[in-house]
Amino acid sequence: MNSIVSTFHDAAISPEAWPEALKALTEAAGVAGAALIISNKRTGNVDEAYFSGLSAGFKSDYIRHYATLDPYSPLLDGSWKKLSECLSDALLCKSEWYNDFVLTCGVRDILGACLVDTATHRVIFGIHQQIGRSLPDKVDSLIDLVTSPLVVAASHHVERLVSEIEAHREPGTEVPASGMRYYFHIANGSRYPDETGSVFSTPDEAAAHAFAIAHELAQDASWHGYSVFVTDDRKQQITCVRIGR
Repeated sequence: MNSIVSTFHDAAISPEAWPEALKALTEAAGVAGAALIISNKRTGNVDEAYFSGLSAGFKSDYIRHYATLDPYSPLLDGSWKKLSECLSDALLCKSEWYNDFVLTCGVRDILGACLVDTATHRVIFGIHQQIGRSLPDKVDSLIDLVTSPLVVAASHHVERLVSEIEAHREPGTEVPASGMRYYFHIANGSRYPDETGSVFSTPDEAAAHAFAIAHELAQDASWHGYSVFVTDDRKQQITCVRIGR
């Protein structure tokens, strides 16, 4: 288990480590493959994607064509959900994405979650169930152990992407040095509002801070099920990060 978590720590530092991290997870879980997909909410395109196992050879097909037809990814949030529980068989039978991409990869079902959801990016992670097989019982316990390090690694990855985008901004489009104040509320029936807030230069920096808060609180199981809601000065929600699984 420590070696798997270590691969996610490596991926948080260097994107090139993601393939090895996915491979380590799929081998430990005894599943057919996994995928990490980073979508740009502003352009509607997939900025980066990493596939392992059965779907590894189909990554370019997904990015080039099937990402825009994917009905499953938009339904995911901070909790883990099966494809078969989100979409009916009748709908899947009519889906080009499912018939020509998922089944063609040799995958029957997917267990997925949204790891990161900021103003600019979403990061989706999926574990693949091979046709004719069931997901092993140990997948649930493994998910409990790796979700937090996965979220942290994905969050750092998005921060890096945003930094690269900012570095290539045209002159005159820089974010004001003063930044904006963001508020980090914690709620789950009971509400713990943030009256003070903190100043960040971009919404993505504020979202990354929310993931750091959620990761820290997740060490205490009593916070599991709560969420960190981030709002700006206009009271518009920037992101929502679930604490724990």
